Amino acid sequence: MKQGIAKSIRDQRRDRILETAREVFFEHGFAAATMSMIAERLGGSKATLYAYFKNKEDLFSAIITEQCSVIQSALVMDDGGADVRTTLTKLGIELMTAIVSDQAVRTMQLVIEEGPRNPELARRFDEAGPQEGSARLAAYLAQAHERGSIHAPDPLQAAHVLSGLLKGEMHLRRMLGIEPEPSAERIAKDVETAVNVFLAAYGPRRAPPFP
Repeated sequence: MKQGIAKSIRDQRRDRILETAREVFFEHGFAAATMSMIAERLGGSKATLYAYFKNKEDLFSAIITEQCSVIQSALVMDDGGADVRTTLTKLGIELMTAIVSDQAVRTMQLVIEEGPRNPELARRFDEAGPQEGSARLAAYLAQAHERGSIHAPDPLQAAHVLSGLLKGEMHLRRMLGIEPEPSAERIAKDVETAVNVFLAAYGPRRAPPFP
């Protein structure tokens, strides 16, 4: 019992450190932020901070992992027997809601900012985020192809196409900081268009008529 309580307290402290570090990174950028800034914002000592994370790269990596886990939770490919259009629409709305949120956008902006100086951080983000997401989506599309629900002999390429259609102009404008967080209605409308275009290209092939 005591061990469980201690773990819970430690988890809560870790979550608070991540939230505070995220605030500092967002305000100052990764390069300018320091462990001292984060410790001061927390109101504790640097020794306590270092007990959880060995440096700010390690801390930022944990933030990346946490953000990617939020996005991956939108990619649980359990269709419950629903048709492909319904499944892809539901997935698209959940995915886009996650990746165009203020927190997700600002985290990715930090990754892009720091990537040229620290490619390892960019690699971690790519593996935990885009690559993992594409693999999960490709696995579902492969199953749909086998059932004849769609025609996607290269499911990974199809996953990349669908991802590009879903993000469209909205994600780029969010990354550039020139568009506010979109409404649920805007996301649903864009996702519906993306899924329509995808299925027009990857819909099941009809057998040729008998001569």
